[in-house]
Amino acid sequence: MSPTPIWLLDFDGVLNALSKAGGTSYWSDWRSARIDHPHGETNRKGNVIRLPLLWSDTVIAAVDDAVTAGVDVRWLSTWRGDTERLLDVIPGLPELPWLDESILETTAADGLDPSERMYSGPWKVEVAKAYVPDDAPLLWTEDAFEVDVLSESWRRARTGPTTFLRPHPMQGLIRKHVATIEEWVADYAG
Repeated sequence: MSPTPIWLLDFDGVLNALSKAGGTSYWSDWRSARIDHPHGETNRKGNVIRLPLLWSDTVIAAVDDAVTAGVDVRWLSTWRGDTERLLDVIPGLPELPWLDESILETTAADGLDPSERMYSGPWKVEVAKAYVPDDAPLLWTEDAFEVDVLSESWRRARTGPTTFLRPHPMQGLIRKHVATIEEWVADYAG
């Protein structure tokens, strides 16, 4: 039996384009909303900061299609469990489990810098190594250059097919990425 294909999915800079408008050259179906800061951070006036969200329905549909096809899609995002709040804001987004350092052996978790908890970096790489079986097909969508560099040797050494997509954070996933995702799902799911 073939191992279940796994998609590690970041949110900010991947599903959530970190720009004000997105640009119609990427998608014609951009949608936007605002959400209270997940940790209740406030501005100078004491008001809870409202974070802007910008996504394409086409990208959300690609995530849903992957789940429907049997891909184990997991959030690997600094949002961690707060990704559950996105379900009320982004129509069509499937409920996805999330990963964080809690899956690591104590010695591995102890070696991580707690001050980097809210940044993409070593913790994501360690979590990926701990969660993804060596022979499982892996799709990893992550905008952070540091994660790309820190995970490169591990990704190359894996026996399972590995696809890493690093979108520009201001654009998030665009058409060429979605085409790659759809091809990957067709090749490895079901």
